[in-house]
Amino acid sequence: VVTKPTHRIRHNNQTGRWLSTFMAQWHPSISSSSPNEELFVVGSMQQPRTMQIFDGSKGELVRGIQGDALTAVVSRCCFHPSVEKLIAAGGNSSGRVTVAR
Repeated sequence: VVTKPTHRIRHNNQTGRWLSTFMAQWHPSISSSSPNEELFVVGSMQQPRTMQIFDGSKGELVRGIQGDALTAVVSRCCFHPSVEKLIAAGGNSSGRVTVAR
């Protein structure tokens, strides 16, 4: 059991306006198949709009997902439980969902 933080991750979540709160989601199966990785995905206020995937075991950004489809702040994110491919989905407060693989 971890009683104190092992890493701190800086993340831009200062909205300054009304948005759905950011909710990070851990990958449901990658940590059991690869104990050295603990991935989670979360939206960001970063410009251009980005979904960010972090490795919680190292406290590092693994990947930033950007593109023309991300036009608004993604506040709800999740992973597909597949272990073969990393597939992330993110939704904004307007109901638009973007899938990245």
